[in-house]
Amino acid sequence: MDRADIKTGRPSRQQAEALGDHVVAVADALFIENGYGATSMATVASRARVGKQTLYRRFPDKAALFREVIRRRIDAMIVTPADGATGRDPLGELKKMGRAALDIVLDPEFVRLYRIIIAEALPFPELACAASDHWGSSFKDRCIDAIRQAQAMGICKPGNPETLAQCFLWSLIGEAFLNGLAGQERLACKGDSDVHLELVWRVFLNGISMSHDGKSC
Repeated sequence: MDRADIKTGRPSRQQAEALGDHVVAVADALFIENGYGATSMATVASRARVGKQTLYRRFPDKAALFREVIRRRIDAMIVTPADGATGRDPLGELKKMGRAALDIVLDPEFVRLYRIIIAEALPFPELACAASDHWGSSFKDRCIDAIRQAQAMGICKPGNPETLAQCFLWSLIGEAFLNGLAGQERLACKGDSDVHLELVWRVFLNGISMSHDGKSC
């Protein structure tokens, strides 16, 4: 703790980050346990043993807190390539993002959170925004960038990168995601998901690949 913190009684940066992590972890557990509507900011503050003012300084409302829960769950599972890896192998990066997306939708806790979103989307429309803001941007934008780079390198067909990214992601995760929401397990183990990933990847590559003369295959 630096001298300014000692004089003012303010927590150090590390202490503040640890407190924030603790609050989000408590909120995560409460949202899953009780649902979004039944979890109040007061309940989170009480369970986390922090003051309401402390909680509201970090998160102005419950939607902001839920958004942070979603963000951290997704970030914890996203594959982060080494610096510069995307430029050298954009299609490799795209496949890594697909693997990460599939892992997320197969995570039972993530599925439980999404069930909460669906069940309470009408009375709490901010839930859909909280979930889609980070989930969508984290994967789609990075997949779009990878496809755009592959096109610039001449290893991917011309076309709308956003459309191609959506085709890849939803062909990969769509069935698994919907089955998970319905309580069905079609990809029960990692071996199954690996086989599924490789099949979708081969089909996708066949669709976007370029021949040696630069024309579509």
